[in-house]
Amino acid sequence: MTTAPNADLQKKFRYHHGNLREAAITAALEILTRDGVAGLSLRALAKATGVTPTAFYESHFGDKDELLAAVAETGFQRLALQMAEDATGAPDVQTRVERLVTSYIRFATENRPLFQLMFGRELSDLKRFPTLAMTAGKSYSLISAALSKRVEGGEDARFLTVAIWSLCHGLTTLLVEDKLNPAQFGVESTEAFVKKTVALLGPHLA
Repeated sequence: MTTAPNADLQKKFRYHHGNLREAAITAALEILTRDGVAGLSLRALAKATGVTPTAFYESHFGDKDELLAAVAETGFQRLALQMAEDATGAPDVQTRVERLVTSYIRFATENRPLFQLMFGRELSDLKRFPTLAMTAGKSYSLISAALSKRVEGGEDARFLTVAIWSLCHGLTTLLVEDKLNPAQFGVESTEAFVKKTVALLGPHLA
């Protein structure tokens, strides 16, 4: 690991030092992007920012898992915000679902290390982090809200939400892990691939 990235982080961190927790999460996101989950720890964060590990313990990160949970929570918040913004103004339910799914995929492909942390085994026990668990459900809630506007019957809406969510997360995982390429199916973009896939559920979205 070179010293230049750490020097850059230290400059940014000193500038935003007013809120230690917020600044620490910002720095941790940069480390995660650069070094992956394996390279993110309280020790690495302290070294990169020039702040003592004790200061981070005092800012509510009792251990590495709590740091990872805080970073993942920020990721889920950003994901939900992006999805909501991208779906704004959709003229109908099917278009809204297409935009939500496409936005989910775009976030994951543009933030691969963060997305992998958000759904990784490191934080599989969400019961330890109730705030994270609540935040993690926001993207699902956006899909549920979109479908509830057109689907009558509680059970039907619930099952359709699960189907769309499974499609959304499954496609995203395959794309992020490079196990699926839209070009294999004769489409030029992720947006076109999502449109064709969601169209198969069109009768249930009208």
